[in-house]
Amino acid sequence: MKGCSARSTVALIGPELFPIPPIRGGAAELFIDRLAAHLGRYQPVVIGPGDPELPARERRGRAEYLRVPLSRLGRWLNKRYGRAFPLYEAGVARLLRRLQPDLIHVHNRPLLAAYLQRRFPGTPLLLHMHNLMTVLGKRERPEKGAVIPLDGFAACSRYVLEAERHRLGQGAAQHFVIYNGVDPAAFRPAWEAPAEARRLRREQGLGEAPTVLYAGKLRESKGVGVLVAAMEQVWHRVPEAALVLVGGTEFGRGRTHRRTPFFRELTARLARAPGKVVLTGFVPPERMPQAYLLGDLFVGPSQIEEGLGMVFLEAAAAGLPLIATRMGGIPEVVEDGVNGLLMTRKDDAAELADLIVHLLRDDQARQDLGRRGRERVCREFSWDTIARAQEAAYDLILAGAPDRPRSKP
Repeated sequence: MKGCSARSTVALIGPELFPIPPIRGGAAELFIDRLAAHLGRYQPVVIGPGDPELPARERRGRAEYLRVPLSRLGRWLNKRYGRAFPLYEAGVARLLRRLQPDLIHVHNRPLLAAYLQRRFPGTPLLLHMHNLMTVLGKRERPEKGAVIPLDGFAACSRYVLEAERHRLGQGAAQHFVIYNGVDPAAFRPAWEAPAEARRLRREQGLGEAPTVLYAGKLRESKGVGVLVAAMEQVWHRVPEAALVLVGGTEFGRGRTHRRTPFFRELTARLARAPGKVVLTGFVPPERMPQAYLLGDLFVGPSQIEEGLGMVFLEAAAAGLPLIATRMGGIPEVVEDGVNGLLMTRKDDAAELADLIVHLLRDDQARQDLGRRGRERVCREFSWDTIARAQEAAYDLILAGAPDRPRSKP
């Protein structure tokens, strides 16, 4: 083992559903891509699924990207039967045999981590969860009571770490919180780019309308229904207000424009809305900084225990005040009265309407919350800061792992 020298290689392994970089969406994929670009003392190699728009192998900056080819049949078998057809897992293992990294960093796939631990027992392994195990599909969860031997277990928030410490993380030698990050230079607030903000708003027909912005999947679990119900009350009090919904129903190739039953009900309801509504559809990550310039405040009323949504960091970096629920790891980013407002009851549309109206009518409050939010993400959540925290975790894992001979599976 090389120890933790400047040339130590870490294999950053993504789930099998979406490519890296996240051209088709995905928070874990975005984390891997941005982390790879900001690691300084470790040599990153990114491993993910193949995609028709990406080469099997390429270099981006200091990071090498390797992609596992899967046919349409292979993808179907992998998704439907998982454990019975570990095609992606086997492809990752083939790449790792050639690469022989100093550390394996698996994201959001505990069964993949278990598979690789059995085949590479001599290589330290870190499992990194970006949400709770219960969010994973049934075929992606370990059997009840199963223990995965890990050199490290990382979570995207304190909430996820404590929820999984004695479940997915019970076999780990060390535990870490590694927050999601954001690039503050990319997400400029409207006060730094007023001309661009006016142009983008004009293109969407928003003009000077006070605008409420949501970004994420258009699902009931994300609180979109609660937000629309709240806006129906807001429009009676602030009729000139506008609502912008940024996102599609799914991620992935051919799925971003899927019309789910909830989406059909949503669009029918919005067709009767008494105020201005803009549906942007799926927006790729590289265009999200422009999307946030459309809003005057950001609302993310999640109805589920989320790990830590990147949209809150992005919206804060863009200088938007935040309104959110107290679910999962969200309060670790959204501080009530500091950079946003937290709802008392997650599904109370009337309470949400009151909070929205309060911020739409109070320019100074919006400005103060937005500026404090941007200051905090610049200080605590920049990708450089997150990469240094990740490297410190790698150091501890490598220092704590015994010098084991590399096993050839």
